[in-house]
Amino acid sequence: MEEMSAEAAIPMTLPAGIAIARQAIHDRWTRVTGYALLLRPLRGGEELDEEHAATRVIVETFTAIGVQTLTGDQPAYVRVPRRFLLELHAFALPPARVVLEVADPDPSDGPLHAVLERLVEQRYRVSLTCNPRARIPATLMGLADSVKLDVTGLDEAEIHACAERFRPETEVLIAAGVDTPAQLAQCTAAGFDRFQGFFLCAPDVVAGQAPPTGRVAELRSLVGLYSQATFEELEQTIARDVGLSFRLLTYLNSAYFNLPRRVASVREALMLLGMRAVQRWGTLIALSGAVDTPHELTLTALLRARYCELVARELPASADGPSPDPDACFTVGLLSVMDALAGVPLEQAVASLPLTEEVRKALLSHEGPLGDVLAAVLAYERGEPEVAAARVAAAALPALYLSALAWADETSGMLRSTTATSAATTSGAN
Repeated sequence: MEEMSAEAAIPMTLPAGIAIARQAIHDRWTRVTGYALLLRPLRGGEELDEEHAATRVIVETFTAIGVQTLTGDQPAYVRVPRRFLLELHAFALPPARVVLEVADPDPSDGPLHAVLERLVEQRYRVSLTCNPRARIPATLMGLADSVKLDVTGLDEAEIHACAERFRPETEVLIAAGVDTPAQLAQCTAAGFDRFQGFFLCAPDVVAGQAPPTGRVAELRSLVGLYSQATFEELEQTIARDVGLSFRLLTYLNSAYFNLPRRVASVREALMLLGMRAVQRWGTLIALSGAVDTPHELTLTALLRARYCELVARELPASADGPSPDPDACFTVGLLSVMDALAGVPLEQAVASLPLTEEVRKALLSHEGPLGDVLAAVLAYERGEPEVAAARVAAAALPALYLSALAWADETSGMLRSTTATSAATTSGAN
């Protein structure tokens, strides 16, 4: 069967020479409170000084794409250079939708202070991004809506020390570079209010403690989906899991798919869509269904999966063989969060699934063509477009990222709605 319309690439217009990614900022309950935009000018073309290049990137990004496309209903945290502020470009941005991040401000900088005062008067929010070991820019603290400190490389004592210094000076203290659950726990205990980093994508492994029951159940669902080699085996596996089959049929019958007729059974779904498509969508639903799985983790899995798939479609065949299979790349991206989902090391999660050796190597050590695609996607996700480009030959990485982002946002919203509908129906039945 031809690929569903929901699978089609979503065209995005992106100015040439710009790479853009986003990173969620969470509160203490892992709810998303905003997205930090990682905007980078790509190498090549006209050589500009760093501040001029940053100004161009911000202006062209907002005029060509729009903040709604990038962050949905959440505010966008945008790092703005001094020149951008002094030339009054910030006043062209929507004040209700952006938070202006000012990095390492000089407290004696009178012109900067004056511009920030004007911005605050116009209801713009300012976040001071400070060196956690540097002195506090006291004269500017009264203008700041929040303060962000990068805790990368800090030990627990240093995290507590910098939080203790800055905590009395601001109502909202943000920790950036929080990439593990252990760092999250340390920053929470130190008094930070919000957290930016990849901590949701790392397993919260505690020696001697079993993974959460809900996550183990979902991992078992994935094992079942990937261990069946025939049409009948896959049908029976899904049908035995009442919650999974109900959510799958609810999802496939939604307006998102716009199927020509209503699908009434797992068998009918398999006949209409094919094994590969049902396996894919069943995997998505299994990943998103656990009650203790943060929505942003599901969104990350979807974004990585779709981005890997789109990148693979763009790659030409090489002298060593054909380009990587887009469906296999989708699977690799989707399963790259398995460790965080199950709360076990990635090696253990991978060992539990009947995956091909090529997929295993891609997930565990980023080897082979699939591994190159996954490594590129992870690098781009972290705001390292040059590293990503070194792993794959796809020239349109920024545009493909935006297409994947739009698809992931839409799909995750539908999955969340489907899960809520399933839960309400099940509750009503009980």
